[in-house]
Amino acid sequence: MNLSQRHLQMFVTTAAYCNVSRASEILHISQPALTRALKELESQLGVTLFQRTTRRINLTMEGERFLPVAQRLLNDMTVAIDMVRGEATGQQGSISLAVGEAFGCTVLPAVLKVFAQSFPRVRVRIINDNSKGITRRVDNSEVDFGIGSPVGNTGALLCTPLLSAPLGLLADPSQYKLGTDVDVSDLASLPLLKESNDTSIHHLLSVNGSDVVAWMSIGIEVSSLAQQLALARSGVGVAVLSALGASHYDAVSMKFSQLKPEINRKVFLMQRRDRVLSPSSRALLATIFEHMHSVPLHPCVLVYDCHSSK
Repeated sequence: MNLSQRHLQMFVTTAAYCNVSRASEILHISQPALTRALKELESQLGVTLFQRTTRRINLTMEGERFLPVAQRLLNDMTVAIDMVRGEATGQQGSISLAVGEAFGCTVLPAVLKVFAQSFPRVRVRIINDNSKGITRRVDNSEVDFGIGSPVGNTGALLCTPLLSAPLGLLADPSQYKLGTDVDVSDLASLPLLKESNDTSIHHLLSVNGSDVVAWMSIGIEVSSLAQQLALARSGVGVAVLSALGASHYDAVSMKFSQLKPEINRKVFLMQRRDRVLSPSSRALLATIFEHMHSVPLHPCVLVYDCHSSK
């Protein structure tokens, strides 16, 4: 049986008007062509769908039974075709990405606002994780791509730098008098908040052999940027973070002091080399690349010019 969308559309339209002449006008085909197509459909199904008179046609009992089935099939086929075409053009589909909290709270909102206006039918799923978790999720193909600092197994990943932000201290200026820059040797007396061991900040400090690791080890340990900012704002401690984290709206009332000697955190787009991104994923990346330059970030943050590789 070769039951086509064309056959179903002709049957449903003719059933709606019970008039071949009117149906042929709606379908923009000749009456003889419509009559032949309906007889073809009846032949394929092995039943008579219409009772024909000189002026009018009516559905037979079999035709009445088949009508709701045909309507459902036609709708399903239309939805399926629209979905495939939409995914092929990037206008429809789903995207999953893993992202660090700093980038997710500072750059991503403005970018997604623009993206949603151009691609309202694309579903975006955001997973917040630290850099080690983001790297693992991308490596295991749990997400389409990730945005963070590569930590762990990166052999199968293509990593494109998006921005660079120096590490520093963020504190309530009414309680901690810090300059624009602060030397690492002057931090021993400050109540530093502790970064979790699996974060990119802790990884960078450890790789660079910074004394900050030892000094913040006795402080209150926090696992989220929001909690870190809340504690710093209340004066409980001094946050160790990057200028990107200091771009968060909750940090506007606090002072960011850059660490000396300078240590920079780089944020990358991470994707598997062997995975071709969908059109909708590529569209989101293009939006990120185009609009992240216009997002208001801390002056110390350097945003790179980049382009989609896949």
